[in-house]
Amino acid sequence: MYQLIRKTLLVLIIVACSEALAQQEADKTVAIMVGEQGPDGCELLGKVKGSSKDDQASETSEDSTLYIKRLIKARNNLRNEAQKLGGNNVHIIYFNNTGKYEMPGDDKEIIFVGNVYRCK
Repeated sequence: MYQLIRKTLLVLIIVACSEALAQQEADKTVAIMVGEQGPDGCELLGKVKGSSKDDQASETSEDSTLYIKRLIKARNNLRNEAQKLGGNNVHIIYFNNTGKYEMPGDDKEIIFVGNVYRCK
């Protein structure tokens, strides 16, 4: 009987820890929105920028990166910056997309700038 109680408690502890980790992952989610106004009833935390370029990246590696990968990289960098401020929502206020067209000599950087909010 003691072994059964012990195993049951172990299972309950594992389930509780799993739920806590899942809640932490949900807290890390950052919604990205566009439009005229930011979200209502949320706390403004600051402004962030997400770019498709790394500080360490060379021009040649940026030139050969596919457009969709540059777009995803800029979006992920924006989300990471928002998380650093403790936000869970970003309202895009500026978007520069010089990387969409493959023109020789053009800069292929994609930039998102947005206000970060903490919404409940």
